[in-house]
Amino acid sequence: MGLKTQISERIRCQLSLSLHAIIEMMNDSLSDDDVRDVIDSGTQLNNDTGDGDKYKKGCITVIADNKPCHYNVITTWKEGENSNSPKDKNYRRNRYQRRKRTDLCSRCEKGTLQQGEYPLEISGKVLGLFEGFRCSNCGMIYFSEKSTPEIRKIIIGFDTRPLDPTELILLLLGSSTRPVKGAISLMKSTFLLFKEKLSEFNIPALSPNYIPYHYGPYSFDIDQSLYSLEEDGLIMIRGKRSSNKESFALTKKGQEKAKKIFDSLPGDFKDNLRSWRRGLDEMGNDGILKDVYKKYEEYTVKSKIKNKVLPEWARKRA
Repeated sequence: MGLKTQISERIRCQLSLSLHAIIEMMNDSLSDDDVRDVIDSGTQLNNDTGDGDKYKKGCITVIADNKPCHYNVITTWKEGENSNSPKDKNYRRNRYQRRKRTDLCSRCEKGTLQQGEYPLEISGKVLGLFEGFRCSNCGMIYFSEKSTPEIRKIIIGFDTRPLDPTELILLLLGSSTRPVKGAISLMKSTFLLFKEKLSEFNIPALSPNYIPYHYGPYSFDIDQSLYSLEEDGLIMIRGKRSSNKESFALTKKGQEKAKKIFDSLPGDFKDNLRSWRRGLDEMGNDGILKDVYKKYEEYTVKSKIKNKVLPEWARKRA
């Protein structure tokens, strides 16, 4: 149920957009002015499911954090179009709407948004630094309105639409008939897929915003996408949560979805990915951790297990 309060007179405010919002606006052919118009002259609705104010005008909905004369646009979508479009996935509607209201970051509820220049990272490659705001805890970036035209030009230049975090998970799980065992293994495997394998074959993917955390590189995007995929019936999660006994596998519906993603990619990449995934399975949780910790020391600075993962001689380097 909505407040049904018409937003009539509002000062023209600045917009900052998450990369997720930028991509979805491109999918739906929405401009900055379209989003601003929804916020400025649309109806503000109750958002009982989490953080972010909800605005609706016609078939367009916008979820945004309202700061003084500044809106951080979390996501947006246009209803009533192609049902196969990424914009119609349920996770787009609930991904950032699950937490209680807070003045802190919408996603993690711990960090504050800090202004600066931040990287646009696609498949492990930094394509430039752009003005915006980033959460001090979870790494979520909102690019400024001034930066978004150049970011759109970069994204349009790709031959294919960049994969999003849910598609990274489906691609990883779909590359083998075996489930991924262990929450840490899944997080680090998606990290390596994003940083190395997709980059090697020039396949674009949106950054899941990995940050240094208790067990090395961690992504709130990947974590939230996992449970959205489970809710949508695309993956099965079994075993004790957040443990090495937890396992992740595709459902029949998920296998069909993953196959569509897999089939859209180059043949040489598909063959290489299967072999790469077999290698990860053979390495196991400990082997994957050691590989990541040795290669990416900048992601180990907050690790609680570095002394267990690496031998003493290697710890100073990682």
